[in-house]
Amino acid sequence: MILYNENFWREKVNPTISNLVAKNLTHTQPKVTFELLSKIIHFSGSQFERKEELNLEINALHLAKNTLQNIQSPLGIISDLTGGENRIFYGAPGTGKSHEINKIISGKIYTRTVFHPDLQNSDFFGCLKPRMEESKVNYEFVPGPFMKALSEAYLNYSDPVYLVIEELNRAPASAVFGDLFLLLDRNDDGQGEYDVDFPSPESLKWFNYETGMTCEKILIPSNLYIYASMNSADQGVYPIDTAFRRRWQQEYLPLDYKKGPVGKVSYVDKNNNRRTIKWQFFVEALNNFLTSIEDQSIAEDRLIGQWFVKVKELDGKGIPEKILLYLWDDLLRHEGREKIFDLDKIKTYGDLAKAVENQKHFLSTAFTEHLNKNPDTNAEI
Repeated sequence: MILYNENFWREKVNPTISNLVAKNLTHTQPKVTFELLSKIIHFSGSQFERKEELNLEINALHLAKNTLQNIQSPLGIISDLTGGENRIFYGAPGTGKSHEINKIISGKIYTRTVFHPDLQNSDFFGCLKPRMEESKVNYEFVPGPFMKALSEAYLNYSDPVYLVIEELNRAPASAVFGDLFLLLDRNDDGQGEYDVDFPSPESLKWFNYETGMTCEKILIPSNLYIYASMNSADQGVYPIDTAFRRRWQQEYLPLDYKKGPVGKVSYVDKNNNRRTIKWQFFVEALNNFLTSIEDQSIAEDRLIGQWFVKVKELDGKGIPEKILLYLWDDLLRHEGREKIFDLDKIKTYGDLAKAVENQKHFLSTAFTEHLNKNPDTNAEI
């Protein structure tokens, strides 16, 4: 139950009313006015058929409902849907992190963005940008992904709304969030525990105009879900500090060779025999071989996921080049190339590319023997 506090309701509602008569009523008889608004809103939301109709425009009713819900926010009520969370999906490259998120948000309201090294807080939140109006240059607030998702959550307070951040750690995440960092703390219902100020009057004006509300602070509602994907083992990524990461739920996506695209790869062994093997068996054999290399620790999240390649790349004509490039330039850049590649013949990646093009032998003897032991491996005739 919301207790009636006349000064609070008068101060919050009066600025949202443009009609002078109604404005005076909120000063002289505020409780009567608010009771009337409550009855109108109840009438508009009723599922029972009525003989009489009120001549009210439906968008105005929605605006009134949103406004009343918003001004109750000091008492902890913004959305009637609970469960909002911050969740990071992480794992080896190609384990289907984005695919998993897509399954969740399919058919829902969402905003998606990708973090990159040049991203700044103003890009993520929004900022003033110039706009030509006839011969004059005016500046207006242009929302970033965060503000777009937040306004959608306020407007659709009975539905889940998603903000999806791909490659979270390819930008300095804490700096990109800035003051929004504090908003990530949530209570058990999923609503933010803390609020922050709008960084500029223009952003405040834009948000209130966009949502039809009168907000003074930024607060994450319980129907806003923030999902992010990341691979902590990639080169060139930024570390995520403990203070930032502990505000997120963590979901690790393990390697699952039963899933993934269906197709084949082929290779030439040391006897110049071309052999073919199903992709799922090849990638499992490759990862098992990598983790069995002595004196070299390769973490699971640096291995190759089952969705690393597309179906069209598994035509059986060779090993997809992106696999070879990842092994040569990323995973084994500093040590261990000789475990996978025949370095007596292959000195540079250029040599490797030529060997692939000419369908020559380029894998190490140990690795080809490991592949040949797989019962699914077949020699081409």
